[in-house]
Amino acid sequence: MRTDNKKKLTLSIVLRSLIYNCLFYSTVTFAIVFLLAPLSLFKSPKPMRNAILGTINFLIWSFDKIAGVKIIEKGIEHVPKEKGFIYCSKHMSNMDALVLYRRSPNLSALAKKELFQVPLLNLVFRKMGVMAINRGAGEAQKQTPGIAKELAKRKIPMIIFAEGTRTVVGERRPLKSGVYFYQKIEDLDVIVVAHNSGVAWPKKSWIKWPGTMIFEYFPAMPKGLPKEDFMKEIEKRMLDRSEALFEL
Repeated sequence: MRTDNKKKLTLSIVLRSLIYNCLFYSTVTFAIVFLLAPLSLFKSPKPMRNAILGTINFLIWSFDKIAGVKIIEKGIEHVPKEKGFIYCSKHMSNMDALVLYRRSPNLSALAKKELFQVPLLNLVFRKMGVMAINRGAGEAQKQTPGIAKELAKRKIPMIIFAEGTRTVVGERRPLKSGVYFYQKIEDLDVIVVAHNSGVAWPKKSWIKWPGTMIFEYFPAMPKGLPKEDFMKEIEKRMLDRSEALFEL
């Protein structure tokens, strides 16, 4: 999938994109209202998580069949089993988190405290174990030790988008260093994820370009690195490799 100007927008791509967008957002809305929120009332989170996984599998399957976008994962042998760890991933589209959840169905995340005030969504977040975080200056770092200990105790993975927001192809944002402190406080593996999802699903665009999304999982980051060296290695694995994938 190249990022040059040779891609031609056709009527087929427009129609396929329109159909998939309608399917994607209607499916997510239906799932939250009629499946996930009711299942969140069960004592065990397993029924709800199974429903999430089923919804994601359907959305990924239809992404291929309708939009013509295939998803390939490489390096899955590096993803830990039955222990707490951190996915440190580039964030370019709504598909990023779905692919990681499918790979690790017990995945957790951080969410703004305000999102826990949204009806129904708050029930789903709580049952999933999503952790509320304050976004004020210095507040997030104060919460890091407690969150890191919780991940290690519950033996679950959590996703961190180190650039802090979605980016467009070719955009590089300064990396946030929170991921460094998580692995320093607790013995949590950091699995860097590089991908090219923004080529097929660009930020702020409803067009879905046919092709292949490639997700690559690196071996766990080396332990004991100084902060500067650690962040440089994250940049190399996540940003440099993602940019190389843009050109495939």
